[in-house]
Amino acid sequence: MSNPRTPYFFDLSGVKYKPLSEVHTMRRQWDTFERVENYDNEIYNRFSQGYFDKQYYQFRNSDERNDYKVGQLLHINRYPWLPSTTFAPIRDRPMPSVPVLAKPIEFIQVSRCIIPPIPITQEERTIQQNDLSIYAHVSTYNRDHVYKYQFTNEEERFAYHRAERRILSGQP
Repeated sequence: MSNPRTPYFFDLSGVKYKPLSEVHTMRRQWDTFERVENYDNEIYNRFSQGYFDKQYYQFRNSDERNDYKVGQLLHINRYPWLPSTTFAPIRDRPMPSVPVLAKPIEFIQVSRCIIPPIPITQEERTIQQNDLSIYAHVSTYNRDHVYKYQFTNEEERFAYHRAERRILSGQP
């Protein structure tokens, strides 16, 4: 990403005489703040590059949100000489202004006699293939025999005429 966030690692300075359970709790809170801020920083950088496909970190529950807030205070207390904005939540920054560059519209010249194809389902494709196979069979039979082909049923005759109309109209 364009602006990496400076990580601040948890150290034991100033917590030497605290009970181990309290140190573990402080580490969890510290790490929660770091994890959320690192994630939010990446999202903010995506926003500044024009990608709005993700959102800032969503806290799982109020305990995690409280750990985040306490972790923020731990950072401020550990580094009091840094500016106050150093540990301000990234999500509170103003949204970056990104110029939206629209792609130029490209016009395609299409002959007036061409009808653009309409997508068909697999079932329609199967029906069309069956119609074409019946048409090929009947046409071949009629070409090779003196007597014309006698359709076995009305559906076969309809399939032949559907395929014939498609072929004569120039559709695939």
